[in-house]
Amino acid sequence: MPQDQDIKGFTLLELLVVIVIVSVVSAVAYPGFTSWKKDREVGNVAIKVANFITTINTQAQRGSFPFVQIYIKPSTSKVEFITKGQRPEKYNTNLNNGISPECSTATTSNFFDVNEIDQYESDEKTIAIQIDSIGTVCFSQNGKYFQKDGSMSSNLNVNIEGRLSDNYIIICSWDNAQITGKKCATTEGDGLEKPAYLVEWSRFGNISKFKWSGSAWTRQ
Repeated sequence: MPQDQDIKGFTLLELLVVIVIVSVVSAVAYPGFTSWKKDREVGNVAIKVANFITTINTQAQRGSFPFVQIYIKPSTSKVEFITKGQRPEKYNTNLNNGISPECSTATTSNFFDVNEIDQYESDEKTIAIQIDSIGTVCFSQNGKYFQKDGSMSSNLNVNIEGRLSDNYIIICSWDNAQITGKKCATTEGDGLEKPAYLVEWSRFGNISKFKWSGSAWTRQ
């Protein structure tokens, strides 16, 4: 039995209007999405680095490795973090022989008898840090032999909550670092921009995390 059907499709004009609306919405939303994506990438690395430092310090304070090193190796496109450790036997023997722990950046050093306890490497061209050459940070049980070497020993003081600190690592987006000498700036005057995070430590390995607000470091 025949039935009347009122089937109506889109006209070309209506399709063009829809395409224009989608294009406008996408153009408006894209910068915000890109900014969110970069902030998430940088923030996730900051969390991983903080956990990385906390883990090795836990082993130092427990005495599994009374002296540990965090070996930081930046390159043109990524950053590598390696932890090394000195076992109690070697640590005590060296001290008894008058040999104090040293935090050398030299890869040929045989001071550490475990040269890779753990390792973390950032993805290509996602983040950078405030140094562009190898630096090390070392922690010991009870904080007695806290040391830095290489690029980490020349960290500039930054203002954090009204006090100055040079025990930190700044993590920023790779794109921003290309504008500031291929490494993260440390102050607003030097070109520091969002997204950027800072991981700070004490000589005892206590970790604090901060986010750059555009004018100051705010605790996370």
